[in-house]
Amino acid sequence: MRHHCKRNNLNRAKDQKTALLRSLARELVKYGHIETTLSKAKVLRTYVEKLITKAIKSIKTEEVSQKVHYLRLIRRELAPEILPILVKAAENLKERPGGYTRIIKQGSRRGDNTQMSIIQILDN
Repeated sequence: MRHHCKRNNLNRAKDQKTALLRSLARELVKYGHIETTLSKAKVLRTYVEKLITKAIKSIKTEEVSQKVHYLRLIRRELAPEILPILVKAAENLKERPGGYTRIIKQGSRRGDNTQMSIIQILDN
């Protein structure tokens, strides 16, 4: 029985889903916005917002070991060259209580009629 299995696994195995989310998150942080399907955008939103929250915690903490801890957690998920871009974006969002991303629905894709959307990181 599938009790409490309400996550969207995007019809992929765990390692494939992790790889997909990491690559989408890397592109989202690098460019600020990406166009993808609505279901992928909804799953990506929770993934990226947790990373942004960790980046904000690393900015707000005074203790050096805590800063390093949060930055290592982020670097484990994303590429090391993306880390400064994410921290810079978190600087602009550190006063926000949450909701760091926005999903804008587009029309349907022509080939398979899939609902498309744009996900973007808010500036301020």
